[in-house]
Amino acid sequence: MEEARLAEILLGGLASMPPQLRIAARFVLEHPADVALMSMREQGRKARVSHTTMVRLAAWLGLDSYDDLRAIYARALRAPEHTLHGLGDSRRRVAGKENSAVSKIADALTAQTASLGEAATAKRLVAAADLLADANHLFCLGPRPTHSVVRHFAYLMSQLGKHVEALDTATGSWIDVTHDAGSSDAILAIGFAPYAGATCDLVRQASRRGTAIVAITDSKMSPLLTSAHEGIVLSTSSHSFFPSMTPALSVAEILAALIAEKTGTNIEEARKRAEQHSTAFDIYPRPLPSERPIGRATPSALNRAKFPIA
Repeated sequence: MEEARLAEILLGGLASMPPQLRIAARFVLEHPADVALMSMREQGRKARVSHTTMVRLAAWLGLDSYDDLRAIYARALRAPEHTLHGLGDSRRRVAGKENSAVSKIADALTAQTASLGEAATAKRLVAAADLLADANHLFCLGPRPTHSVVRHFAYLMSQLGKHVEALDTATGSWIDVTHDAGSSDAILAIGFAPYAGATCDLVRQASRRGTAIVAITDSKMSPLLTSAHEGIVLSTSSHSFFPSMTPALSVAEILAALIAEKTGTNIEEARKRAEQHSTAFDIYPRPLPSERPIGRATPSALNRAKFPIA
């Protein structure tokens, strides 16, 4: 299909594109339905690039205008079995037992995440975000199964410029780190049955010193809630052998979004600072000499042959 070939060319050219053009290309790759349905200026705003960058992307592909690019995606979207870069309806494309298993797990995760929007839970999330947003110093902790949530939340807070530390309760290092935590600080504690004694002990002691405690846990009977100022209770049930961390990750992201709003953080400026910091340490990969195009006409010539405009 036209859009599949276009996606292949965009992916192949990402490494050699100028930064702004690369952002526009990633938007097209990651939001194919938006390309078909939104205006060029709307897409530029959503991608955080100028509309002229979107025009340049179409020219890079050898198309006469950005409307020609939108037309390709619109045709793909109208096709009876559209896939749009493989992101179409998997239930239509996959049949049999495997699809049933995937659907069951996906539906369960969707329901668990959707339940976070219920009025009572939403109210607790807002209150929890208030506590965390006001803290001078944030600590995040939980046992090994929750490390993905702990570290993800800590990373998001660092992007907002918050002073945050992710602690590992499997070692004794957290004892010294949290010794001076006081009433101006806050702890996000995550724990699910069977509850880790180290997490519960730390929360109990910190609460006695006046540190604000927000708990993410799986039961109203959780020992973490006895010391917490705010608690989010969610389900970790799974159709597989492991407890699901998806709802907890969703809570971490909701809290981060609420905290960003409450602190008035300029997200775009924070993102730029983080990118500049990473670039200074040469973290982002650079295209190899062999990846750089010899001339700009190469992709355009290729695409004019592949995407004739009727």
